[in-house]
Amino acid sequence: MRKLCLCIALFSSAASAQIVAPAGDRIVVAHDGVVEIYGSSRGGAPEKHPGVKNANAVIVGPDRVAILDSYANEARLIPGGLIQTAETPIAGIFIGNDLFVLARDASAVERIRPDGSRATVRVAADPAFLREVDGLIYVYSRLDGLMQAIDPVSLRVVRRATIARFASDFETDGRNGYLLMPREALIIAFPLATLVSAARIPAGTVPTDLAMTNRASVISAVRIAVADPSARRVWTIEGAQSVGGAFGRGLVRGLLGLGLYRPGDTDFPSGVDRVLSRGGITVAYDSSTRTLYRVGEKSRVIASAVGPDAFTIIGDRVAFWRDGALRYTP
Repeated sequence: MRKLCLCIALFSSAASAQIVAPAGDRIVVAHDGVVEIYGSSRGGAPEKHPGVKNANAVIVGPDRVAILDSYANEARLIPGGLIQTAETPIAGIFIGNDLFVLARDASAVERIRPDGSRATVRVAADPAFLREVDGLIYVYSRLDGLMQAIDPVSLRVVRRATIARFASDFETDGRNGYLLMPREALIIAFPLATLVSAARIPAGTVPTDLAMTNRASVISAVRIAVADPSARRVWTIEGAQSVGGAFGRGLVRGLLGLGLYRPGDTDFPSGVDRVLSRGGITVAYDSSTRTLYRVGEKSRVIASAVGPDAFTIIGDRVAFWRDGALRYTP
């Protein structure tokens, strides 16, 4: 997924939608019916393009950008123009230059090619999350808790399994999938190759959002940051690993004199409900106070009065849109 596209599927109020997304070393900002693309130098005027009235998702591909409007059932392609989509587009990905749009109310994934040709595959009701891993598209539908793996070439469902209903987030580490279950306060982990639930990992009190913070290594399993607004905390949790993998990592840590891995959690003055991690940087966001924090041994305020989708991580800094301007952390 990281090599082919980056999908930021975000939800905002129609009146003040502002979405910030990375595009390689550039930044895409959708706001007020326009799209601005800023260069890596942070200087000079951005490229400006027409946008959509109510932006709710920015999708970045190798050579194109798409802005979705779930209210008008439209997508703005750059380069390209304004096109109609199936009912209620909420997320998408690029695979090459083919755009795949998840249409919630149509219960479908629609493929839109550069020449304008289209094809559609039906998915289960109430689809909520779309991911791409190793050439397959994974769609999670909340109502039935169904995970479906789709071949993007044939547009056929090649694998499906009922895992758990009403997850608040679905992420992958490239090998395993993770569903976050707020009511049960746990993460359900499963291999993408089988879609069979393999682990139930405790995750705080009422968790709402998760993000992968690092890849597995010889000394550590995948680490997951989990936002828990009821606990006012971001928990750091180890992801799925086999018994042999856990034993081997423990042995290596012992030989290196590192001891057991002890995750470090971060406390906050308010209930953070969103978390984002990239390139070793993790940030948390409180939707109620519109405050953006840096996650570490201690929480640190990055900015206030920031929209719920108006921030991203690029390189070693955090970029955010506020007061009509793109700003960066020092």
